[in-house]
Amino acid sequence: GKYFSAVYFWGVPLLRSSAFHNSELERERERERERESIPIQLNCRFHRSRATMIRFILLQNRQGKTRLAKYYVPLEDSEKHKVEYEVHRLIVNRDPKFTNFVEFRTHKVIYRRYAGLFFSMCVDITDNELAYLECIHLFVEIL
Repeated sequence: GKYFSAVYFWGVPLLRSSAFHNSELERERERERERESIPIQLNCRFHRSRATMIRFILLQNRQGKTRLAKYYVPLEDSEKHKVEYEVHRLIVNRDPKFTNFVEFRTHKVIYRRYAGLFFSMCVDITDNELAYLECIHLFVEIL
């Protein structure tokens, strides 16, 4: 025969038969398998500018000469030089007491000065500034 045991606490069964418990587990596992097999369709459309978080990375000296530049969006050479000049003008004269985040066009520039070099990143306006400051610090440690 089957082993039955039941303990009730305020009318609620706490222990049930082992056969009942096993059948409940089997039903729950079957429900899980059914949930996993249901195809989920996501209708997400990303605008191209929203898919790219980092627009560009610049390494410039105090005079404005670009030592390293990496662009993650396509720009013409004239536009690249214009952007480099504007970013340098924007960050070189800022007081060291100010934050390291500056709005630039429709984006945000996060920069950090190490000795005579400015490490700058242009990112989306909604991105986390502190994460990018940590990223800049990681680049400095690697270099």
